[in-house]
This record gives sequence, C-alpha cells and structure tokens, in this order.
Amino acid sequence: MTAETAFPRVRRQMILRHAAGYVELGELLVDGEGLVPPSARRLLLRALDTLAELPAEARSHPDASLLEGEALRALGEWDRAVTPLTRAAEAATGRLEAWLGLGWCLKRLGRLDEAIRALERGRDASPKQAIVLYNLACYHSLAGDVPAAIENLTQAIALDDRYRDLTGTERDFDPIRTDPRFQAATHVTV
Repeated sequence: MTAETAFPRVRRQMILRHAAGYVELGELLVDGEGLVPPSARRLLLRALDTLAELPAEARSHPDASLLEGEALRALGEWDRAVTPLTRAAEAATGRLEAWLGLGWCLKRLGRLDEAIRALERGRDASPKQAIVLYNLACYHSLAGDVPAAIENLTQAIALDDRYRDLTGTERDFDPIRTDPRFQAATHVTV
C-alpha cells in the first residue's frame, strides 16, 4: 500500500485548500512589521494545525511546505519558516512566493547575504518578475552595493513602472537615496 493509497489525494488537496485559506485570511490581518493580531494568530495557527493532519511525506511536498513557511513567516517565526520555504523553493524553483518569503525571513534574521542569494535564485528562475528585482534592489541597497541595487531597480521599473512610485517611501533605499544614480533611476524627466 502506497502513501497515496493510504491517504487519498482528494483528502490531501482538501487539507491544502483549507490551510491555504487560513493563511490567506491570516496574512490579510498582518501588517508585516508589527505584532500579529490575535485573530490573525488564530488563523495562522489553524493553518499549521490543518497541515499537521497530512502524513509526513505529504507535509514535505512543495505546496504544503510553502503554506507552512508562509504561516510561520506571517507569525513572525522567521527562523522556523526558513526550512519549509527553502524546501518549497528548491523543489519548485518557479514558485516565486517561496523565494520571496525565504528572502524576507533571511533579511529579518540579519542574514542579508543569504537573502540576496535566495532572491537571485528566484530571479534566475523567473527573470521577468519585477517584484523579485525590486526586492533584490532593496536588499542590495541595504548591503551597500549601489550598482547592483540600481541595476535591479532599473530592471524592475522597466518591467512595471509602478515600482518607481514605491521607492519614495521604501526605507530599504535610505542608504542610497542621495546617490545620483538612485535619483536618476527613480525620477522621470519630462
């Protein structure tokens, strides 16, 4: 008897859908930088409890790993989120959510070089995703690598001009905000 026979695929999909719903609702209530509201905490913990209903083999599947990592990330448990997000990113390299979540957690853990490497792998897997390029620009700015920050930011803006507007309030760009290259990349000349 295989694990698939012992635990039907339909049941696995239902559990994943329920967990995804709890994560999505919980993330809507989290601002990303402050305390996790009790209502969001309950939803995110419910997602983790729901995922725990899966057999161990199914919990290590990229979809389940991504949901686990996203729930832990939203709960502010960044260190615990790294393992499932890494597992999801490496198993399904095109899943940008996994690379972005992994980079986000590593940045907040003070592991900026690793965060940059994670996003570079995400960029390599999907080079035309402005959000990855924008986040890479932010991380390179924080690392003091102005040329890499400007290159990634310029590419992000070229793909989606809305990212230009975000630079005005993005604190990650504070280290390079007065650099003429940054100003040239973010200001439109009419």
